[in-house]
Amino acid sequence: MRRALPNSLLFFVATGIVFLLQKSPATGIFMMLMLAMFWSVILINAGLIGIAIEALTGRVYRAWILLPLIVYVTNFGFAAYDHFTLKTLRAAYDIANAQVHVPFNSNRQALVFDKDGSPEWYTQNYALEAAYLANEKQPEEVRSTRLIDRALCDAVRGNSSLSAARIYTFGFHDGEALGGTGFERRFCTISMPEAPKMPVIRIKVEKSHSKVAFLPIQNATTTIETPDGKRVKLRGGTASPLYWIPMPVMGCALNSGAPSWDCVWVLLRDDFTPIVSGSTRYRRDLFTLARALGLRPVAKSERKAGSPPAVILARMEKIESETLQRQLANLDAMIADPLLDNPDWDVGVLARDSGILSQKSTMIMIGVEKSAAITGTHRGKARESGRILAGLLARLPDEIFRQLKPRILGVYNKADDEHWLWEAETLIRRLGDLGVEAMPFLINPRASGGNVNNAGIEAICRVGVAGRELAMPALLSMWNASRDRFDWDRRQALFVAMQRLNIEPPPLTQVKGNQLSNPRRTSSDISPQSPASVCSTR
Repeated sequence: MRRALPNSLLFFVATGIVFLLQKSPATGIFMMLMLAMFWSVILINAGLIGIAIEALTGRVYRAWILLPLIVYVTNFGFAAYDHFTLKTLRAAYDIANAQVHVPFNSNRQALVFDKDGSPEWYTQNYALEAAYLANEKQPEEVRSTRLIDRALCDAVRGNSSLSAARIYTFGFHDGEALGGTGFERRFCTISMPEAPKMPVIRIKVEKSHSKVAFLPIQNATTTIETPDGKRVKLRGGTASPLYWIPMPVMGCALNSGAPSWDCVWVLLRDDFTPIVSGSTRYRRDLFTLARALGLRPVAKSERKAGSPPAVILARMEKIESETLQRQLANLDAMIADPLLDNPDWDVGVLARDSGILSQKSTMIMIGVEKSAAITGTHRGKARESGRILAGLLARLPDEIFRQLKPRILGVYNKADDEHWLWEAETLIRRLGDLGVEAMPFLINPRASGGNVNNAGIEAICRVGVAGRELAMPALLSMWNASRDRFDWDRRQALFVAMQRLNIEPPPLTQVKGNQLSNPRRTSSDISPQSPASVCSTR
């Protein structure tokens, strides 16, 4: 017997219930987190398809098939019209853009983008040594963008003084999406304040919203202005055609701008569909501009770093020198008075200069001893200077570090369990270079705590097989006490240390999944003959 109403109408009832639950912020906030506003896409389409099946199988009157038929045919018709409009626009834009040719010579001209430009993308993917970014609200603020070698990237990134001068570096991925074809590890982009010295070709992108027939458009008009004042335009942007099947979105969400709790009912569209032709989903307008300027594309394998301009090198050298002098003054102040107020933790330039560190080694050791000797209520204040000095002590060359062995072990011999010396991570790691005599301090649980990232375990590993007898009980105890999910890094360090000390890691009672597969795969070839460098697992 045929029913008057199809059971599939319950999908529409469910859609209404879900929508009503979203109307109230009390329940809607939880529904929002579960993306409930998109459930209507599935529920409504399931209801329409269900009605069609029930009508075709005779469970309800065949007239019910008109409902899904009308919905799908209507949506298909509007979607087809949107795509026809998009195709027409694409043809018109392509014809207009093909007429634009602005020869650009990077040896004689500079390419300056307004604030919405992407100069870094062009230096990464085209034979363009430098491009510039201007801010129309602050015409005096122009930044250059270049591709530079990784070594220079690291030098710039590690110098906070260069950051203070607004000189920044950042890496980038290739491909359409983030991580699409991997992170570029040979080069990075450097951005710094620098005005172009050659005649300027200025690029300005203006965006606006409009509608062609039923098709929403975000227009992107790129204006190219040559040094003689001539202007030409490229047309681009994105469109939002309907999907071929209806995608109704019903729900509520927090509008943080108002702020208010807003509800919507819309047909989802395929936003950010590029208008101009191309083989990529994104950046087609950038390719269009590159073709108009005659830029030569460069394959990833053919990338070359640009030569840093003299201004960068001169500024880096000047800042480096000034920073070193400031850090030396800070060092002398901490040594003279371990209770110095707010010592500067930035000692990166000094830490990289092994020559000056070697010259200052005795004074640094004196500073550590003075800070370590302070007790009582002032110990906490001495902790800051002490940890900075301990970090510099750990950066000393091997020969000089070993010469200070009796004095280094002496300060640890006097340190109780609450002393800040057990927080000096880099120094604890270097204690392993002092040999078996350091083992009594390295097997102290404080040396391998989470606050020092298991530094003592690495130090034990560095001691090597000579410390096996003293180290074995401590390593096995930590190994057996390690826990799944929480101690992955600790197990990795312990596995490496035991391999180098010729200790067989016993089976663990708590091991899930592949907790030990990575250590065994990457570290099973470590032996007592392996160099101490294998001990560094961080």
